[in-house]
Amino acid sequence: MKEDPEFMERISRDINARKAACKILQVEENAGKKELKKAYRRAAIQYHPDHSGNTTEANRKFTLVRCAYELLAYDKPCERILAEIDSWPGVPADNEYRLDNPWGHFLWWRDKFFDSNQKNDKKRKKGKSCI
Repeated sequence: MKEDPEFMERISRDINARKAACKILQVEENAGKKELKKAYRRAAIQYHPDHSGNTTEANRKFTLVRCAYELLAYDKPCERILAEIDSWPGVPADNEYRLDNPWGHFLWWRDKFFDSNQKNDKKRKKGKSCI
C-alpha cells in the first residue's frame, strides 16, 4: 500500500477532509454522534440562509456545514470540503511543504493550527469556526 501513490493520496485527502469537517463544526476529532448532532444543529441554525441572508455566501457556508456533518456522522464523502480547504488563506506554497505525502500534510496542518505564533495572535480566538 505504501507503494501505491493513489492510495496514499486518497488517505491523505480523507484525513484532511475530516480535519476540516471537525474545524467547520467546531468539534474534536473523536466526537460522538450526539456531540456531532448538537454541533450540526448549532451551526445549521447559525449559517442557515434564512437566518443569515439568502446570499451565495450563506448557501456555501450552510452546504459546508451539511457536508461536514455527513462526512463525520455517516462517512459520506463530500468534495466541497476539499475544495474549501484549498481556498482557505494559508494554504501552503508549493515549495514550503511536500504535499505529495501524508507527513507533509501533517506538518502543514500542525503549523497552520498549532503554531506558537498563532497562539499569541490576539486576533484569532480559540474555537472560532473556519467558515
